[in-house]
Amino acid sequence: MDEEDEDVFLMQQLAPANISGVHNYCDGWCERCGFTTRCGIYPSLSREPRLAADDPIAAHLKDRFDQVRTHVIRRSTFSIEEALKETEEAGPLESTAYERDEVRREERRRHDPILREARAYSSLATAWFEVESEGVRAHADALVRRAEVESVEDISLTELARVLDAIAIVRHDCFLIYVKLHRAVDGLEESARERWADDPVQNDHHGSAKLALTCMDRSEGAWRAIAHWYPSSGAARGLAEQLAQLRAAVERRFPRARAFLRPGFDGLVTPD
Repeated sequence: MDEEDEDVFLMQQLAPANISGVHNYCDGWCERCGFTTRCGIYPSLSREPRLAADDPIAAHLKDRFDQVRTHVIRRSTFSIEEALKETEEAGPLESTAYERDEVRREERRRHDPILREARAYSSLATAWFEVESEGVRAHADALVRRAEVESVEDISLTELARVLDAIAIVRHDCFLIYVKLHRAVDGLEESARERWADDPVQNDHHGSAKLALTCMDRSEGAWRAIAHWYPSSGAARGLAEQLAQLRAAVERRFPRARAFLRPGFDGLVTPD
C-alpha cells in the first residue's frame, strides 16, 4: 500500500456514515452483507483481485476424506499432562515458564471438547460433499427428467433456490465456525488468566462466540433444508443434529454470548 492508498484508507475509516467495528464480528461474506457501504475496510477489500472459485463439488471430489482421522480426533484419550511431560523432556533445560504455559494452552486448545467437535464437524461437512456429490447430481438430473415428462405442480422453485442457498451456507460456515470458536475459547481463557476488566457481555470472546452461534443457527437450518430435498442422505440430518449439540455446548460455556450486540448487525452502531 503506497502513501496515496494509505490516505484513501484513512479517509474511509473516518467516513461519518461508517459503523464503527462493523467488520470485527461479521462473517466475511461481503457479497451478502448489507453494510458494505458503511464498512471502513470493504472499499479496500473490494479493490483487491480475487481468484475465480472452482466448481465446489468438483473441488471436493479431488480429495477423499479420511474417516479414521475424524474418529481418532473425536475419541482421543490424549493426556495433556503426558504431552507436556514429553515436551519438557525433549526440550531445552532453559525453557521458560511462559513457554511451558504456552505448551499447556496449545494442548488444551487441541483437545478442548468444543474445538474438537467443531473440527470434527468441519471434516464431516467437507466429507459430505465428497461422498454425496454423485448422488446429489443424480437427484438433480432425475428432477429435470421428471419435470420434462410429468406435472410440475408439486415442484417448488422456492425450495430449489433454498437448496442452492443452503449448500452455499454450509460450505461458507463449516470452517468459520471452528475459527471463531477457537478465538472465543482462547479469549475466555486469556481474559480469566490476565483478569482483564472486560465488559461482562460486550467483550471479544462473547462477540466471537456470538458469530459462531449465528453461523451454527443458519447452518443447521441449511442442512435440514438439504435433507428435506435429498432425503436419501441421512448424513445431512445427522450434521444438523451435530450442530445442534455443538451449539448447546457453546451456549453452556458462553451463556451470555447471545446478548452480545454486533455493531450494525444487532442494531449497535456506535462503540457505546
